[in-house]
Amino acid sequence: MSNQELTIYEGAMCCATGICGPEPDRKLIEFNETLKRLTSDYNGNLKIMRASLVFNSLLFFANPEIARLVKENGPAILPITTVNGSIVARQKYMTYAEIKNVLEKETLSA
Repeated sequence: MSNQELTIYEGAMCCATGICGPEPDRKLIEFNETLKRLTSDYNGNLKIMRASLVFNSLLFFANPEIARLVKENGPAILPITTVNGSIVARQKYMTYAEIKNVLEKETLSA
């Protein structure tokens, strides 16, 4: 397995994962579990980064396409997921199966 990079660009949240407070969003809880599972599955061969408009916001500017999309569409375009710099999803949190499928296709094409 080659090293791959998964980056999730998210809207403003109260903390880095968005699963805090008395009633966290169920989608964010499930997504956090997906990322934990992927981290375990890829055993160091997958770099996962999360950038929100509050936390790690400089990552938005490091990717010109992401910066342009947010400027043109506002935060409603988020979340955006990239694999190895290419956009693979917009306006939704991907499931474990969806991310795994994209990562496997990337590995085959590398």
